[in-house]
Amino acid sequence: MNEILLKEIRKSISEKKLDAVIITGIYKIFNLLGIDLSFNIIEVGFYLLVTKKELFLIGDPFSFSLVKVPNGVKTRKTDIKGIREEGFSPLGELRELLKKLKVKKIGSFDNVKLSKLRIVEIPDPFTGFFLMPGEDRVAVLKENASICEKVLEKALRALKDGISEISLRNIIDEEIYETGAERRAFPTKVIFGKNTSNPFALSNDEKLKENDTIIINFGVIRSGVGIEIARTYTWKTTDKFLKRTYEDITGIYSKYLSFISYGKIAKEVYNYAIEIISEKGYEVNFLPPVNAPLTLSGKAMNISKNAKFIIKEGTILYPQLNFYFPGKFGVRFQDVFYLSGKNFNLTNFFNKGEANDISDKIGKPC
Repeated sequence: MNEILLKEIRKSISEKKLDAVIITGIYKIFNLLGIDLSFNIIEVGFYLLVTKKELFLIGDPFSFSLVKVPNGVKTRKTDIKGIREEGFSPLGELRELLKKLKVKKIGSFDNVKLSKLRIVEIPDPFTGFFLMPGEDRVAVLKENASICEKVLEKALRALKDGISEISLRNIIDEEIYETGAERRAFPTKVIFGKNTSNPFALSNDEKLKENDTIIINFGVIRSGVGIEIARTYTWKTTDKFLKRTYEDITGIYSKYLSFISYGKIAKEVYNYAIEIISEKGYEVNFLPPVNAPLTLSGKAMNISKNAKFIIKEGTILYPQLNFYFPGKFGVRFQDVFYLSGKNFNLTNFFNKGEANDISDKIGKPC
């Protein structure tokens, strides 16, 4: 149990005169309760209700079968009928508990909406925990980056004309486990050609061919610490528009990463990203965010136009840029930054010279 985080949450209950605080982020719940398991966000579903004196973990029977609930935490388990009616969410059980406890004023930092209740936004105590993690979490993060490098290298060496999205995705998934990860952070995505123009596309039987773009997006989790990377490559490209656009966007991304440094306010970084995107005329194709942490969803962590946190030594960031050209192609990059010393990018592998067609590098050191 993370008593420091729990103390901060209960401090908000007292100061805001709340009946309870609701936590919906699975990684926040696990870290607060001291559950050291590596599940991705679609494998388990819990809510945690914190009152002045009690903790209630609310979930479905499938999720409860996968975790050992710490001593002192009360459980509320919905049945199969309940999760079916609530779209596989324990929301019905939560409502019953709130009614039983006569909760009328509830705090949240996860943008929760509950009918007939007064929701009060409170400071998120997890922000500092994830934004500036301790040495143990940083060590795991670095190890995860090393795993990602090995996985991506094997994937790139497997590229060839005619390979399918599914085949390459399977190679990546197998390598994730063979190199030491405990779980995929989310379903791996490999998409080619026109499929890359759709941000919601999934891997299918599309075969790799000339003038295709390739988007590879995967992540790993170990000891409850997740990491995600995304890369875009071109394959045997002769299309002038694709080559020019790809070179422009790799240049924009490089400038964006280079701008991230100590002392900058997060919104400055956001504004700079939007400025250089607009200068090249790609604002209509850009899809936010410019920074998206894998293991925490909260406004304070995101680099956005309203983010006020200062980037300083020890900060963890997850910069990304995403561009989509409907019916043609998409370009997406994502990395992981740990601001320490001079070299920030933990995932700066196969990220240099990407404006060169990846087919030129097959058979050569990546």
